[in-house]
Amino acid sequence: MDEKTMKQMAKMVDALQPHCDEEIVAAMTCSHAGSMSSFLISKLMGGVGAGTKSSNLPNPVFIAVGSKSIYAFNYAPRGFKFKIKKEVARWPKDEVSVVAEKTSAMTTFVLTTSSGESYPLEVPTMMGGKELVDVFLEALGASQG
Repeated sequence: MDEKTMKQMAKMVDALQPHCDEEIVAAMTCSHAGSMSSFLISKLMGGVGAGTKSSNLPNPVFIAVGSKSIYAFNYAPRGFKFKIKKEVARWPKDEVSVVAEKTSAMTTFVLTTSSGESYPLEVPTMMGGKELVDVFLEALGASQG
């Protein structure tokens, strides 16, 4: 991991670490899958379909990966920092499977719990974000779909 990627990941991990009861190894701000493209399309179409929700997680959501658990947090961006509002979900890491699919501009991944809940999420990878997303997906234990 290059120095820039390390700094970006450290910034996100540092924002969430005080809210977790184990060491966080990776973290990423994510959106519901399709929400970024549907938001752009809805703007072009005059607002039709804006704000659609694909799961009970907030959109956007901050995902943190520890050695034992995967956490989801409601947050608000504050310039180059993050205001963490509250934990909204926690899953045992060994009970979650992750499948990722990458395109040139976006990585989509689905967190599926052992109870059958699925959370399709996406992260942009354009403008130098690919390595950061790769580090996050590796921490999640994602397989390529």
